[in-house]
Amino acid sequence: MRKILFLLFLSLGIRTTAQIDTVSNISDTEKLYGLSLFWKEAAYNFAYFDKANINWDSAYQAYIPKILATKNTWDYYRKMQQFCALLKDGHTNVNVPGFKLVKGVMYRPLSFSWLDEKVIVTNVPKADSLTIPLGSEVMKVNDMPVIAYLEKEIIPGISASATHQLWNDAVRSLFNDADTNTVFRFTLKTPAGKIIYHTTHQRNRRINWAYPLPNTPWKRFRYEKLPQGIAYLQLNTFDTDSVVYDFKQRLPELYEAKAVIIDLRNNGGGNTGTGIEILKYFTSQKNINGSTWRTRQHIAAFKAWGSFIKDEELEKRLKQNPFNKAWTQKSYDISRGKYWYSGDTSSFYNDVAGNKLTVPLVVLIGNSTASAAEDFLIALDDLKGRAVTIGERTYGSTGQPLFFYLPGGGSARICTKRDTYPDGREFVGYGVKPDIEVKRTAEDYIKKKDAQLEKAIELLSSKMK
Repeated sequence: MRKILFLLFLSLGIRTTAQIDTVSNISDTEKLYGLSLFWKEAAYNFAYFDKANINWDSAYQAYIPKILATKNTWDYYRKMQQFCALLKDGHTNVNVPGFKLVKGVMYRPLSFSWLDEKVIVTNVPKADSLTIPLGSEVMKVNDMPVIAYLEKEIIPGISASATHQLWNDAVRSLFNDADTNTVFRFTLKTPAGKIIYHTTHQRNRRINWAYPLPNTPWKRFRYEKLPQGIAYLQLNTFDTDSVVYDFKQRLPELYEAKAVIIDLRNNGGGNTGTGIEILKYFTSQKNINGSTWRTRQHIAAFKAWGSFIKDEELEKRLKQNPFNKAWTQKSYDISRGKYWYSGDTSSFYNDVAGNKLTVPLVVLIGNSTASAAEDFLIALDDLKGRAVTIGERTYGSTGQPLFFYLPGGGSARICTKRDTYPDGREFVGYGVKPDIEVKRTAEDYIKKKDAQLEKAIELLSSKMK
């Protein structure tokens, strides 16, 4: 009997590899505390309530019964992510506790991209390459139109600042909250217009992709010498000073180059100063200006005074007491959470001595260029005419997040800092627009073509003639 039970448990273990843990459950007290902690920190510190366009207190009250109705920790975190997503900010997130909630590793069985407002297949396992053509469009998921499926099942939990960021993240998250037992039925339209059907599920083994991804494995820095003396630098992160070291190691070759391409399309950010250290080598300008920022400020006594000022009485009070006008306005604004501390424009002194890289420069950007990489572009904008940017709008989200832990092993962050160009132009929620827009297309994936890089080479070639 013991052997039979052992075989049964072994069998169950095989079938339940990489399954979502729907058993673990923190207490209602912990759940309510986590919700309240997130609500409180956002209420005091969040920088973009005007963009969220939400009554935060009402939303908090509405989520109390939803949170208390969750049956396990996994479901609790899904609801917390939906609560967070109401703030519509890419630097404000709830992070699930990882392997405390998910057993095993899961690999998505298809790769999708959001291209021309369609969900396009951009990679498939080798085993499926003969039946699913690259560039096929997803029409339905589980018999539901794909857009409706994303809006119902995925988008409510996505925290995003810009519309394109929302859809990109939604498509990338299509398999989220699913384990290896969850079956997906896809209706696809091939590039030739044929309707095909494909049933699949997440895998517990690595996928052997039919179309190897470029530049794999991932590296923080890549250098390549292109034809015509063009140097290509791919900077995939600003999260470590080692990127600056990597860059400096290539300076002898860069000084020989006739033009330079900096590729930031997959740079998700890190430390703003890291990118600026590299930018210093491309200009003789002594002071490089970055973004201007502000953050909400709370002063308890002023909130107390301002609470006695009714909305309809404000204008009357300002006129009746001109000598106390500033005090009255400040009290009123603080009591409504609308008082701001304005920081200085970020300014960086260019202390790099010696020869500078003065050759023509192109910077490639895209939807995944985010945070500190966007800060790099704001500083680049201060160097008028120094570079041409090519590609697509950037991620559209930056700022200084406040990090804190949540019950059950998860964590959260809330954006506390609001950045703009020095002249007040907004880019959070929109993305930095390239000088020359070159959008990715399904045809590019089919032909394995990098149209953005090709445009950069074409432009630089014309400048070098």
